[in-house]
Amino acid sequence: MTTTAPARFRKKPVEIEAIQWTGNNLADVQAFTGPAHFGAVPPEDRDPDPDMTAEVYDKLHSTWVHVYDGQWIIRGVKGELYPVAADVFAETYDRVEAAGSAP
Repeated sequence: MTTTAPARFRKKPVEIEAIQWTGNNLADVQAFTGPAHFGAVPPEDRDPDPDMTAEVYDKLHSTWVHVYDGQWIIRGVKGELYPVAADVFAETYDRVEAAGSAP
């Protein structure tokens, strides 16, 4: 679809998997992402961004992305991994209960 002027769009409903990085759950996040795709960053290696506490590898864009405590790590529809701020995550996603589980 080609447009020549701005148009309005609605995001298609998709389900994603995500885990929140707390700064203290490295093993859990690595189990979700794979150990080669997520790592904590020691304080001495956080220059020039001292607030960043970890990095996740975004294979879709072939780059490492800074992660901050409280962000959610999302596995997208193409298997890509990327961080999303907690407030944006809360506005964008609703929890989906697994089939057969109680709400």
